Amino acid sequence: MKHGSPMALIGVAVAVAAIAPVASAQASPLARSSPAKSAAAWAPVPYRNAELSVPGGWLVESPQEWSCGFRRPDGMIFSGARPKLPKGQGCGLAASLAWMLPAGHLPKGIRHRKPTEVINGIPVYRLPSGQGSVRYLVPELGVRVGASGPLARRVLATLNRSPLSIVRRRARSGGVPAGWSRHRFGGVRFATPPSWRQRREDQWATCGTGLDSGTLLLINATKPPLALPCPYQPPTAAAIAAQPGLTVVTGKYAARSVAEKYPHCQVRHGAKICLSAVTGQGGALSAVLIFSVSRPHHHAGTFFLLGLPGRGARARAIFDSIRLARR
Repeated sequence: MKHGSPMALIGVAVAVAAIAPVASAQASPLARSSPAKSAAAWAPVPYRNAELSVPGGWLVESPQEWSCGFRRPDGMIFSGARPKLPKGQGCGLAASLAWMLPAGHLPKGIRHRKPTEVINGIPVYRLPSGQGSVRYLVPELGVRVGASGPLARRVLATLNRSPLSIVRRRARSGGVPAGWSRHRFGGVRFATPPSWRQRREDQWATCGTGLDSGTLLLINATKPPLALPCPYQPPTAAAIAAQPGLTVVTGKYAARSVAEKYPHCQVRHGAKICLSAVTGQGGALSAVLIFSVSRPHHHAGTFFLLGLPGRGARARAIFDSIRLARR
């Protein structure tokens, strides 16, 4: 097992197959694992502004993480990638497939045409496809989606807006719900649901997505991040499903602990908020919004990892509650 930075990719070699880099953000060493959802139940898989739901046992494939060599799964969903695996790995595709890709060039006037269908209030336009598969262009969400196999139409019928799209939308939110807990940490004020547990630590030191379900984890990183060998878990839709939670990291080793790049910045409520480069790119980190908060024209010193479960309403309220603390 090869280790990079805590939030970087880990390459895993398995005797029965070559498995490409696996996303590995870290969480608290005392964090309790969230109960795994049943592989039989369906789980949402987000990509950018879109989301499809598939049976929980399906493998999630993305450019950041290719997985194969296990018992052949019942299905695979490709998030941000075409439905094919890298050559030379000795792995085959499942009988049922789904995929989400950037929309690419939109035909002129497409939004004024009558859609083929409206799925959960979202207009979709049928695209040419091979036998046994269905493809749609979804201009409103900026993606193309498709599926093949016996569950193709059932999967596409789950098309919806991702929680990320709800958190990032420009419309005015309803504000912080009454009764929420208010916090101040790392020079930032924010709010969370009152039922969440709260823990404090001084080191970033485990594997996972950086979250413990239903927990506000505050890390004052006075120690360098601790690199641990991380057990490999196949990235099924159920295993990487989003969990409610928030981790906030500040202190001397905060940037080194979270170890992301933040190219997408905007000023909100007087604070400079910069989204990480992995935002919406699919794979294991698609269920977490990673961003930095600082004063305008200052280097970031406080970093947030926000879970994006459900329809995104709670995550949106937390995101909108962020303000700079008064000096």
